[in-house]
Amino acid sequence: MKSVQRVLILAGALSAALVVPAAAQTVDAIVAKLRSTGTLTMGYRETLLPTSYLDDNKKPTGYAIEMCHRIIDDAKKELKLPEIKVNYVPVTIQTRQALVANGTIDLECGGTVNTFARNKQVDFSPVSYVAASQLLVLKKSGIAAFADLNGKIVAVATGGSSEPELKHIIEENKLNVRVLTVNDHAAGLSAVESRRADAYFNDNAAFFSLIKQSKAPDNLAVVGPEYGYSPQGFMVPKNNPTFLWIVHHSMGQMFKSGEAEKIYNKWFGPFGATVGPKLKAAWETFSYPE
Repeated sequence: MKSVQRVLILAGALSAALVVPAAAQTVDAIVAKLRSTGTLTMGYRETLLPTSYLDDNKKPTGYAIEMCHRIIDDAKKELKLPEIKVNYVPVTIQTRQALVANGTIDLECGGTVNTFARNKQVDFSPVSYVAASQLLVLKKSGIAAFADLNGKIVAVATGGSSEPELKHIIEENKLNVRVLTVNDHAAGLSAVESRRADAYFNDNAAFFSLIKQSKAPDNLAVVGPEYGYSPQGFMVPKNNPTFLWIVHHSMGQMFKSGEAEKIYNKWFGPFGATVGPKLKAAWETFSYPE
């Protein structure tokens, strides 16, 4: 049975992990670990439905989890291993990058936006999902665009890419906005529903789970123009070229065969979502020939 590990990391340790030089890590440490222990540590999110979350049996599941298990199956074949056992470690917006950078996690399977800043500390898989930032509001709020935020309170999760994006929107539109920082998406939803915030600004991939979790989903709306281009992928520790190649090759195969779209439709279809043109373009870019 696949075990679920819970890792508690002190804030100081997290900060230290982000400044550990990548060169200090052993090259191909993940492959060495797989050969010696047959074990891989996967990072997952607990509530990011339908991407990465715990099901009713407290088992990690979702779009990213299924895609990562396909990668693990291919790693087993490529490395000619009889079995790969998966140890699951929950991560948050604040802890995910540090736990990958310091090697605690071998493959982070959530919804992390690939940025140049993050690439200094970790490597990324090909694009698994493309999101854009929008606003989650109460339908009666009267908010329909960024200009409507003037004089309002906007919640944003600290530690993610949405925080600097919101700052840029406020400065660009010369808005008088009070920013309320929250720890996670659930706190953002709570702030909106309790009216402590007029809107929650985040990438729209998170809104699927938030609306489903809400006790009054019909009261919520996703509004505003799609801001930015947020390509998401799976993080891998630096200096693991062999395992990173396996990740890229496995996902490229899924893109070319149509398997990635089937997985997408399985998890996002019930929400009325389909593979959009930006995601299709990203998949085609990584569909390299053998």
